[in-house]
Amino acid sequence: MFSDGPVVRLLDLALSVRDSAGRLSLDAELGRYVRLVRGDAVAHWNCSAYAAAGALEAAADGLGDAPAAFREKAARAAGDADPAEFLRTLAKSLRERDRAGAAEFSELPMDGWEFLRTFPLLFGLDAILMDEPGPVGETVRTLLGNEHPFCTELAAGYAGEAQRARVLFPGAEGLRPRLSWATRDALLSITATVDDHMRREH
Repeated sequence: MFSDGPVVRLLDLALSVRDSAGRLSLDAELGRYVRLVRGDAVAHWNCSAYAAAGALEAAADGLGDAPAAFREKAARAAGDADPAEFLRTLAKSLRERDRAGAAEFSELPMDGWEFLRTFPLLFGLDAILMDEPGPVGETVRTLLGNEHPFCTELAAGYAGEAQRARVLFPGAEGLRPRLSWATRDALLSITATVDDHMRREH
């Protein structure tokens, strides 16, 4: 609980807000957390936002026995407040955000860490394409070929992220404001490449 998982993630979000000098809002970051967890069936099944709030309260109760690094992080996030009370307040705020439901993207744009967690494979492609520029479809074809025949998880991941990006960002620009190569046509080429690989090789 004190080294990994939802308590640490939420404390890191609170710290990022404190360190942002007003650029970030804790309510907005908690809203993104709720939306991310609710939008992923495995994450929601494994640890809902409501369960994460309970974990924050358990961490507050056990703070005296927590590792020094965690206590230091909690104190930094709390600022002038008592760290245990800060964790309980964070839990209350998370529950309130969860009860309000997942925010629409028009209300709360996808940003920062949420974007990276939603499209990790596409971000990984960005690094590859910077080192080895070329058509994105051919890059994905090579990556799948390198993993074949143990490529089904990778293929499903690329196809799923590309399709999700097209649905969430349907314009011709696609994800281009975030990833310079990720236009709608480039995203279409990823799904087409995965389809072709599955048809030919599986």
